[in-house]
Amino acid sequence: MTKYILIGGYIWKAPDGGKALCEEFVKDLNKSPIKILDCMFARPKESWEDKLEEDRIFFSKYINNVSLEMADPDFFVEQVKSADIIYLKGGETKPLIDILNKNPGWADELDGKVLAGSSAGGDVMAKYYAVGKTGRISGEGLGLLPIKFIPHWQSETFDEYDIAWDKLYEGLKAYKEDLPIHTLKEGEFEVIWK
Repeated sequence: MTKYILIGGYIWKAPDGGKALCEEFVKDLNKSPIKILDCMFARPKESWEDKLEEDRIFFSKYINNVSLEMADPDFFVEQVKSADIIYLKGGETKPLIDILNKNPGWADELDGKVLAGSSAGGDVMAKYYAVGKTGRISGEGLGLLPIKFIPHWQSETFDEYDIAWDKLYEGLKAYKEDLPIHTLKEGEFEVIWK
């Protein structure tokens, strides 16, 4: 069984700064150190080192004895095998899906692990998703969870885009098959066991 954690985006925008999410990451793991595989495939490669350092500071604030490793597109399956938590960081969904698809079998290694996805990372986990910034149904994730997902729900971050959130929700609801729709605001998260 795998513990999936959907994250609406911007963990640090949670009222507690992300503490409850970090506690949820490790709640069912009785290991030390906890190995987190930090997957930044949704972001430009030149930012990976800086983002890894930001995440190292963030996670060590709330998780004792944590080991953070940067995901490598060339060794991703092997890295997933040895990780306790795989964290799919947000950014652009398509590059993330493309790199994950070039690593067949990685999802077969998730049993007994935590897979957490923030924003684009959650899009990947869902069967279908919508992106608030564009205000449209963007398509298909990898379908690890039989759900539809809208991250950054009603976020002020996207006010400049003048998003009709209810219209976006209804559009996703009508898109292809009937599946539960999960909407998460900045910093919100939801746990799904599968």
